[in-house]
Amino acid sequence: MNNIYAVGDLTADISLVNVGELEGRYAVERIFSKPDRKLVYENISTIMFLSPEVAGVGVNETKAKENGIDYKVVTLEYSTISRAIAKRNTQGFIKLLVTCDDQMKILGMKVVGNHASSAIQAVAVLISMDKGIEELAECVHPHPSITEGIQECVRMLMGKSLFKPSALKGRLSCRTCIHGDYQDINF
Repeated sequence: MNNIYAVGDLTADISLVNVGELEGRYAVERIFSKPDRKLVYENISTIMFLSPEVAGVGVNETKAKENGIDYKVVTLEYSTISRAIAKRNTQGFIKLLVTCDDQMKILGMKVVGNHASSAIQAVAVLISMDKGIEELAECVHPHPSITEGIQECVRMLMGKSLFKPSALKGRLSCRTCIHGDYQDINF
């Protein structure tokens, strides 16, 4: 039936207040007019205000593998981010997933640590716009900030990292996953 609508916890989708509101607004638009665009869930961020904070958006590695998506993944520990060092809170990491092609479209990101909830919003917007790391690379991040870690993740994927991997062994990584097989990327 195309005249019955359900929103929020009643649906099989993400059970979050902001998602329920989004679905409710979309349902009202469908009832009274034609929405300008489709309702998508890929750019909806989830945030858990734990200690440390946990935030994610888009596809994670498990989902990418389940869907047969080849990807590149970069991980950077908070211990490499100047803001985290200055605040003496280096517990956490940033993990960015992109497609394994020249466009490197953003698939998802997970951040665990201080300011995780703030760090993912720009990536959420770019996922909804089906954009790649080129657009993310154009973002100017304040210094010192946790989001500089995202900037460094992008640099690693583009082969322009400021870091020397041998000096930071175990605190950052960049690899591809093609048909379920991992391979390190030298940056």
